[in-house]
Amino acid sequence: MISNSLTKIIFPVLTSLFIFIPALSSAGTDLSDGEKRDIHTKEISPDNNPEVQYKMGVELSRSRNFIEAVDYFKKAIVLWPDFVYAHNDLGVAYVEMGMNEEAVQSFKRAIRIKPDFTSAYENLAFLYSRMGRHKKEIAAYKSLLKINPLNTDTYYNLGVAYGKIGKHDNAIIAYKKVLAIDPDDVDTLYNMGVVLSKSGMNDEAIAAFEKVVQIKPGSGDAYFNLGINYLNQGDKISAMKNYRKLRMTNPPLAEKLLEIIEQ
Repeated sequence: MISNSLTKIIFPVLTSLFIFIPALSSAGTDLSDGEKRDIHTKEISPDNNPEVQYKMGVELSRSRNFIEAVDYFKKAIVLWPDFVYAHNDLGVAYVEMGMNEEAVQSFKRAIRIKPDFTSAYENLAFLYSRMGRHKKEIAAYKSLLKINPLNTDTYYNLGVAYGKIGKHDNAIIAYKKVLAIDPDDVDTLYNMGVVLSKSGMNDEAIAAFEKVVQIKPGSGDAYFNLGINYLNQGDKISAMKNYRKLRMTNPPLAEKLLEIIEQ
């Protein structure tokens, strides 16, 4: 994501946020013995077996034949209304078909049946992000954290979502949760630098971006933002140092930085 202006920053800043978007998660696995016992069918005919219908839907989804897959998932659900995986995979198929509202309802049904079903929460958060419903996306991530409070990917995505609605303090808190577990997570450090810059916290932003380039010396965006943050502090010498480093990794971006410095 590209943003060309930051709060309390004098000059435009290129701020490419690194966003972790998990792939839609489908079940596509064999049922446990307990789950098989929950399938109430009097006949063993494939037409009356929800597991068989579900597996057909999974195979059709894998071959990207989502229209037919939806029919099989629906058949499985008719035979077993609480078939949680079928609800979830039906939602995934709907997303692939662009039927977002139907997908939301399928994921919600899966969650009602199995409140700790992380795949359904992840899929719901992904979909809300795509739909621009970031407050609902945030709520989904918070629910995930109740299930797994140490999941750094969830905290990372929560930080990105908060950033989308301008809640930079909350984004910083989420990113710090990631860094408490993995202090060298370069994408989190970069995003932290971005939101710190947006909050006018130049010293802290510089520290974050400096660590990014220590870990990943070829990070052009980080050198660019370092130059801007130093410039905002009135330190043109340090800004020029980062221009020279940037020129070695990304000459076009370096020229943009130089134009800003020379204004």
